[in-house]
Amino acid sequence: MINVLDQFTDALGAPLRDYSKGRLAALLADPRPATWEDAHSVALNAQGLTLWQAWIALDETAPREGRHVTIDAWDRVVVVREWARVPTVTELAGIVRFVLEHTPGQ
Repeated sequence: MINVLDQFTDALGAPLRDYSKGRLAALLADPRPATWEDAHSVALNAQGLTLWQAWIALDETAPREGRHVTIDAWDRVVVVREWARVPTVTELAGIVRFVLEHTPGQ
């Protein structure tokens, strides 16, 4: 599924940058809250559709709220509330199909 990353574009229609591809590849390899947090907001097509928006479009039970954080007295990020759940590998495959099917020119 890593090969599909070359088919995504950013919101301007340009190929995804290596940084964004890396965040998506990490998620695909190991779907957990930390990798989801890094990748959920990546735009995947010229319409600006993000990974999280695509999941919500496919799954009415997908979380509508993300991770909540605060900063402690030593300027460290503290997770107050984690994602209720993250997509499984199977769900990620469905999200990828959905995005490609809803991207003009694909």
